[in-house]
Amino acid sequence: MIDRHLWMLSTIVGLILFWFLRQRGYDDPYITYRYAMNLASGNGFVYNPGVATLSTTAPLFGLILTPVALFGWPIPLVANLIGCLSHATGALALWRLGQEWNDRLAAGAAALLYLLFPFSLTTLGSETLPAMALTLWIFVWAARGRQWLTGTLAGLLVWLRPDGILVGPLALLLLTITGKHWRNWRRWPWLAGLIWIGIVSTGAGLAWFIYGAPLPVTLYAKQQQALIPGFYDFGDRLWVTLRNHLAQPVYQMVFLLAGLGLIASLRSWRWLFLIGWATLYALAYTLLHVAGYFWYVAPLVVGLAPAFGLGVRLVGRWLQRLGGLRLSSIGIVVILCGTTLWLSSAVYRIGQQIDPRLTVYREAGEWLAANTPPNASVATLEIGIIGYYAQRPIIDFAGLLQTDIAAQLGSGGFGASAQYAIEHYRPAYLVLQEQALSLLSGRPDLTARCPIVAEIPDPRYAAPLTIHACRWESP
Repeated sequence: MIDRHLWMLSTIVGLILFWFLRQRGYDDPYITYRYAMNLASGNGFVYNPGVATLSTTAPLFGLILTPVALFGWPIPLVANLIGCLSHATGALALWRLGQEWNDRLAAGAAALLYLLFPFSLTTLGSETLPAMALTLWIFVWAARGRQWLTGTLAGLLVWLRPDGILVGPLALLLLTITGKHWRNWRRWPWLAGLIWIGIVSTGAGLAWFIYGAPLPVTLYAKQQQALIPGFYDFGDRLWVTLRNHLAQPVYQMVFLLAGLGLIASLRSWRWLFLIGWATLYALAYTLLHVAGYFWYVAPLVVGLAPAFGLGVRLVGRWLQRLGGLRLSSIGIVVILCGTTLWLSSAVYRIGQQIDPRLTVYREAGEWLAANTPPNASVATLEIGIIGYYAQRPIIDFAGLLQTDIAAQLGSGGFGASAQYAIEHYRPAYLVLQEQALSLLSGRPDLTARCPIVAEIPDPRYAAPLTIHACRWESP
């Protein structure tokens, strides 16, 4: 009965989050949405029909969304619903871990921070929140000694998000410790390990057979983007994110408590599995030297939340020694209520902060869908939203679809890759924001070949987003 009530509460909380955040979104997840739409339309699990390239880092998420496309439901809205429900279940997983490890106070505080920390919610619409929740549930089942579930979910996680490969070894280690047979190698969780390796290997084999490579081509593109002078890599983005949060008093308190929690974790070592995973995750992204996008930093909340919970518990014990149980209870309530009020207001605010590109790029994509031939190629910098609504062959200045374009990024940036893409692929249409990426100024030949055929007001800039029709037969 308690389990049922907790799941009902989790669902209600997820639906409340969805109500406030349902309009949020950003460009990158729409790449995966287009994979789902193409598969549902019979064009295969590809971005550009007829071109077998794995450009989504979340193939399992695309497969999950394919039935949504088949039924004709709005994929972005359903993806947001999945994200909110997943996020609420992630908080429930933290609570479950606290029950397993007899540490309910730390777990409750961790679940609260995890649920309301605004930064992770800015990734809504992508696979990030479902992957974070699945990561936590894998540790729950490992803590319970469930080999089948642990191995299966750990394997599936890799295809929901490739960095999920880091979870498997830690989950197997937790299974080994949970079974209390770590001295006897015959009692190790071999079954879970075989299932995990089997799912990962099968997926890699299928990707290699279909796409010619087991990894998304976006990895190379993001590494090339990190080489662009002045562009953030993962370490830069992590530092900027920390600095921005530490400029606000509440987050100063959160990170101070998390720091204390790291000290407390030396005695509550089981929580180190989550904190250790976050550390490995940050190290892996740093070593990969990829471009620093905010959705790469967000999963670190999986480690921040239990560290915060342990810090709250430690402060509670200090207060109890100073003034007894009453002072401890008051202190904990003040900390948690203050954190809840502040973070709840922050969640509400991000629900009101809608990226204007959602509207601008959608209008561009819908114009292309209504006014261009189905086989007309379109070149642009941000391909997610425009490509999803246009449903036209896309040429990507950022190199997420064509690796030869990505190769131009490190030396010359987006300007060089865009010029190469235009000259090499000769797209039928260009979608440009000249103030963001100047391509036509100083190129009268290109201006003559590609006159403007549509303008879409862009609230981000004084100049509109422009759509150009190109003629390559004659100047």
